[in-house]
Amino acid sequence: MKDIQEVKKTIIELLNSTGRKGIDKVIKYMEESDFFVAPASTKYHGNYDGGLAEHSLNVYSLFSEKNKRFNLGLSEETVIIAALLHDFCKINFYNKQQCWRKNDANRWESYDGYKVQDDFPIGHGEKSVIMLQYLIGLTKQEIIMIRWHMGNTEPKEMMMNLSNAYNLFPAAAALHTADMEASYLLEEHIEPGQDPNQMRIK
Repeated sequence: MKDIQEVKKTIIELLNSTGRKGIDKVIKYMEESDFFVAPASTKYHGNYDGGLAEHSLNVYSLFSEKNKRFNLGLSEETVIIAALLHDFCKINFYNKQQCWRKNDANRWESYDGYKVQDDFPIGHGEKSVIMLQYLIGLTKQEIIMIRWHMGNTEPKEMMMNLSNAYNLFPAAAALHTADMEASYLLEEHIEPGQDPNQMRIK
């Protein structure tokens, strides 16, 4: 786990550096919502306070490196916006509440956890795009990358569109792999009931 305040400061600095019209509205929305304290998932990667922001910053670091390594030709502005905001749909998405599990003695016990509350159920990548379009203008390439960052986890009937999107904009494939690498290689997850304070600070 990284220090939440340091992650927040870095993300805000990066977003401000883009100079994108409306980026101040994006930052304000993030600060007034739970973006910087929300988890990235309920039970997988980053399932702890601040996990969403940490994941977003990890994806940025990986995606930025891929842009250089594979000569994708993306501007730093696009790299920042696509990577840091790809999971914008997860704002106000997870509710902290008491959950239940069976312990080693096969008895029910409660623990602090998260449950999904989706008040705008229109999908994942497309939801991030729609939410962002209310605040800033996205380029066509940014829309494609954010929309398809989940890769082949999409329903089978969408796979032709996914392939077409990756052929049109190969950088979308790089954002997808950066997202997966951050989730499975860089980020921890906590077991139900585990004290997050006992996790190491990276």
